[in-house]
Amino acid sequence: MPPSALLAIKNLSISVNDRLLFEGLSLSVRPGEVVALAGGNGCGKSTLLNLIMSRTGPGRYELSEEAFSVEGHVSIPAGTTVAYVSQVPGDLADSVIKRDKDWTASRVRLCREFDLTTDDQALDHLSGGELQKQALVTVLAGEADLYLLDEPTNYLDITGITAFEYHVARLKRNRKGIVLVTHDRALADSFADRTVLISQQGIFSTVGGVSAARVLEESSFDSRRARAREIGRKIEQLQADVRAKAGWSAVSEKRKIGGGMSRPYYGKLSKKMAARAKAVQRRVDREIEELARTKPFVPKKLSLSFPRYKVAHRDVFHLREVDFAYPPGISTTRDKQDRRVIRKLTFSATTRDRYCLMGKNGSGKTTIVKLIEGALAPVSGTVSTNTGVRVASIPQKLDAFFARPILLDNFRDCGLNESAIRQHLGSVMIRKDKVSEPIENFSRGELMRAAVAKCILLRAEFLLLDEPTSNLDIESIEVLEKILNDFQGGFLVITHDRQFATNVADELYMVEDAGLCLI
Repeated sequence: MPPSALLAIKNLSISVNDRLLFEGLSLSVRPGEVVALAGGNGCGKSTLLNLIMSRTGPGRYELSEEAFSVEGHVSIPAGTTVAYVSQVPGDLADSVIKRDKDWTASRVRLCREFDLTTDDQALDHLSGGELQKQALVTVLAGEADLYLLDEPTNYLDITGITAFEYHVARLKRNRKGIVLVTHDRALADSFADRTVLISQQGIFSTVGGVSAARVLEESSFDSRRARAREIGRKIEQLQADVRAKAGWSAVSEKRKIGGGMSRPYYGKLSKKMAARAKAVQRRVDREIEELARTKPFVPKKLSLSFPRYKVAHRDVFHLREVDFAYPPGISTTRDKQDRRVIRKLTFSATTRDRYCLMGKNGSGKTTIVKLIEGALAPVSGTVSTNTGVRVASIPQKLDAFFARPILLDNFRDCGLNESAIRQHLGSVMIRKDKVSEPIENFSRGELMRAAVAKCILLRAEFLLLDEPTSNLDIESIEVLEKILNDFQGGFLVITHDRQFATNVADELYMVEDAGLCLI
C-alpha cells in the first residue's frame, strides 16, 4: 500500500456468474484526494464499491448471492472509517426520516443547504431527488476517513448538485479520501485528481477528470485501429503470396501434362513447386492464425445513419400568460398557501429552437412540458400548438414510450422494412440479435437511443425530452448528444446535466419563482 493511502487496490479482476467485468485494475486513494471511477453501465463500478465495503469489517456489508470471482488485492488500513452512498435512492436504514436526537445542528444546516425539509416524512412519499438528498445529508452529517459515493448526483436538481460540490471541496480540504462513481462529466472534471475509466478497450488511468481519460481512451482506439489495419494488410499480403505460388504450380502442372514423358524436367519441377506451395500454405496459415490472435479488439464507433428530411421553419407552441396550480389533495413541494406552479408564463418555440430547462425539483419543468403536450390544462391563460408540426415526446419513464414487449416490434409503424430498421438501430449501437430482445433486457441508455431513433424515423420535427440523461453512462450521453446535434428539427429538453445542456442547447432557461429566466 502506498504511504498514507486510505485505500489500495492492486491488479484486481472481478467476474460475476463467469462473466468478466474487468481485470487488472489498480488504484489508490490518499487523504485529500478524489478518484473518479467512470465507465459504461454494467462494467463493474458499483460491484467494486460493494467489494470494498465488504472488506471494511465483519458484518458491515455483504455481497449479494451472485457467483462472484475475485482475484487481486484490496487493502484498507485498520481503523479507517468508511462512509457509503448507494446508487439506489432511499437505500437508507429506516423507513421514516424523523427529526429526533440524531438531528444535530449540522444536519439541520445540511438540509437547508440541500433545500430539503426537516419535517418527519415517510420515504415512500419522497421523490428520487429528495431521497438522494436525504442519503447525502445522512452521510455528510457524520465523520469518515474515506467516502464511497456511487452516482451521488443522480436525481439531484441544480440546488442539490451545487450543495454537493461545496461539500466535496470541504471534504478535500479536510483531508478526506473520496471514490466518486459518476457519469457527471462536469463534476468529475472539476474535482477529480485522478480518473480510472473502465471500457471495452481496457482500463485507463490518468491525472484529471473524465475528459482526460476519454482522450486517453480515444488515442488507444486510434492506435488499436491502426494496428488492426496493419495486421489486416499483412494477412492480405500473405494470402496473395499463397495464391501467386499456387498459380505458378498450376501452370507448371499444365506444362507437365502437355509435354508428356518427352519433357520430364517440367514434371519434376511441377511436383517440387506443388510441394513447396503446400509448405508455404501451411506456414502462412500458422502466421495468419498468430496474427489473428494478436489483432486488437476494436469496438465499433457510432456512425449515424438516419434518413434526411427537410424541416420547415414553423411555430410549434405558444404559452401566453399561463397560470397553473395543482388542486388540493395532490402532493407538491409548494407552500400550502400558494400552490401555483406556473404564474403568468409566456413561452414559445419554433422548429429551429433548441432549448434546455433547468431548475429545482418541483419547480415546474415537467409541468411546462405537460402543458405543451395538452396533458394538463392551464388555470388561466392560453396554450396553443401547431397541429401541423410533428411533435414527439419522450417521458422520463421509458416503459411508457415502448408499447410492445419486444424492441423491434415497436418500430413496425415507422413505414420501413425490418432490414432498414435494423440498420438504423445499428447506427445507435443496438446491433444484430439484440434488436429482437425484450424491452426489459435493455439499459436505460440503450432505450433512450432507441426512442430518439424512432422519433427521427417517424420524421419528427420537434422533440420534448424529460430528463433524457438520467442514469445514462457517459458513452450513452455522448451518443445522445451526437444524435440531437445531427437532428434537423428543434427540441425542448429538461436536464440537470450541465455539460449536456452546454453541448446541445442554443438557449438555457432556469425555471424558478413559477416562471422562466433566460440564462
